[in-house]
Amino acid sequence: MAEKKILMVVPPQGFHDEQYQVCRRIWESRGYKVSVASLGRAARGEAGIAIPIDIAIKDVKTYDYDAIVFVGGEGVGLLFDDEPTRKLAKDAKYKVMAASDRAVVLLSLAGALENKKVAGPPESVSWLLKGKAEYTAELVQVDDKLITIKDAGMSERMANAVVTALEK
Repeated sequence: MAEKKILMVVPPQGFHDEQYQVCRRIWESRGYKVSVASLGRAARGEAGIAIPIDIAIKDVKTYDYDAIVFVGGEGVGLLFDDEPTRKLAKDAKYKVMAASDRAVVLLSLAGALENKKVAGPPESVSWLLKGKAEYTAELVQVDDKLITIKDAGMSERMANAVVTALEK
């Protein structure tokens, strides 16, 4: 069986450090190859973790990955108006795709949530509804190949849901 590849998309600063670490650890322990994309060559999390970037978002080809995961955090707003990031989110909607908290808004802005059931932070509901998503207020929501979570506290559950979706 070919090695499955997961792309984690992080903002250049202000992503959830713990979410990044928890998800990456779970996926790599299961044998998945994990790569990281962002706007620059390195990214720094909310708690200060610095990580190298494997590929610029503008250079990502969705067909190279089996799953694309948008990591949340306060800095994700830096990606909202970035056209290559929106294009990536829209192109990835036919793959296993996951997003946490504010990153769910990014998917909505990209038009990737139409007629999908989603979780996300309560303060983002209006943005999700504008993107024609159905907000469920669940902590974790799985709708076909789309996994969304309300907040970073559900990171382990999101990581495991991505594994489940990839193994179907």
